[in-house]
Amino acid sequence: MRLPLAILLLAALPAFAEDIVVYDPELPEGYPPKMGDVFGALGGETVVWETFDFSIGAFDASAWIGAGYETPEMTFHLMAYAPGEPDTMAGRFHAEADFGAALHIGEGENVVVSIMKGDDMDGPRLSSEGQPALLVIDSLGPDREDSYNRRVTGRIEAQLCPIDWKQQSCQDLVLTFDTDMQLETTVVVQE
Repeated sequence: MRLPLAILLLAALPAFAEDIVVYDPELPEGYPPKMGDVFGALGGETVVWETFDFSIGAFDASAWIGAGYETPEMTFHLMAYAPGEPDTMAGRFHAEADFGAALHIGEGENVVVSIMKGDDMDGPRLSSEGQPALLVIDSLGPDREDSYNRRVTGRIEAQLCPIDWKQQSCQDLVLTFDTDMQLETTVVVQE
């Protein structure tokens, strides 16, 4: 009697699985490197966050700009974490704004700003959703040879209101950011 090929392959799978080596890179000291700072006031209280570069063989920075999947519009993303705590998802800050066909100094559009209560970006949060918010890029550093990073500074103003976050009320947010950001290869910069 002949056994089907699939059964023979499945029977041999455990032997192959023992030989599979999973690459687990040794992270360098100081990983992830800090890229910059986000600081200001929330409800009159001082707040501080930091941006980090999580890249290992592929882009993965917490401040970056690139085109969307469905449109060529450039969207700036700023994800920042509690100082020195890049692995802590609770309390992190996120802002994004569209900049049209090219990254430029000035105001972004469709600005959304959030502070997450926990790990889930769609979970309980303070958010500017449905309200006007301002994200302005004040300066863009020069293009760096052999780098996809540029320095960016700017400011953010928004009123953040709770979404599924009990015991919170609406609060005014005023921030300044000064950070490196990664540019996807498709990003056009209007100097």
